[in-house]
Amino acid sequence: MNSEQLASNQPLRTFDESIFEKVVDDLVSKGFSIQENGLPDFITDALLTRQRCIADEEYKRAGIGRAFNYQKVDTVRGDEICWITGSTPEGALWLDWCAAMQHFINRSLFMGLFSFESHFACYEPGKFYKRHVDAFKGQGNRVLSLVAYLNDNWKNEDGGELVLYADSEDRKGTRVLPKKGTFVVFLSEDFPHEVLPATRTRHSVAGWFRVNGSVNDNIDPPR
Repeated sequence: MNSEQLASNQPLRTFDESIFEKVVDDLVSKGFSIQENGLPDFITDALLTRQRCIADEEYKRAGIGRAFNYQKVDTVRGDEICWITGSTPEGALWLDWCAAMQHFINRSLFMGLFSFESHFACYEPGKFYKRHVDAFKGQGNRVLSLVAYLNDNWKNEDGGELVLYADSEDRKGTRVLPKKGTFVVFLSEDFPHEVLPATRTRHSVAGWFRVNGSVNDNIDPPR
């Protein structure tokens, strides 16, 4: 199973919630939150430690769509991914921190976030992910998207920005440079976005908070 399911009643480690409060305030006011240097150093360090240990063969070429609609289309998406299962201390720490964020958001906004799934993403120079949405309205259970960046000394000329668009008509967007320690949270259904090509290898962690879409005996997200 390529996901880590985190139930809302799972015991949580204690983390500084001040950054979660900033995220909540931004979600209420504009639907997205860009936190430059917002990722705690110990989380950044843990993710970097794990990312540097991932063997090349552990990365798999990413695709688009889910289940029967899943396909690999290089003209749309060129990154390689490695799912985070919590089987390493570093991965478990990241998932615990995200679970704490999930709990804080649910407590503050009553969003009913039920689980979280996440993976490392690697974009080699020139690779990209064309404009898309993480969930179509009424057709999925991804509610909040999270992207965190792990790139040292990233400069404007390196490219590789995440571009968040306000809606389907927006052509300018808001650009986010993928600098180490920056993370972004946004409403999955509301913000089309893309990843622009970079001149350097680009590392990030992407994740999605999901609601419980179970119907009868069909458990979604699966456990």
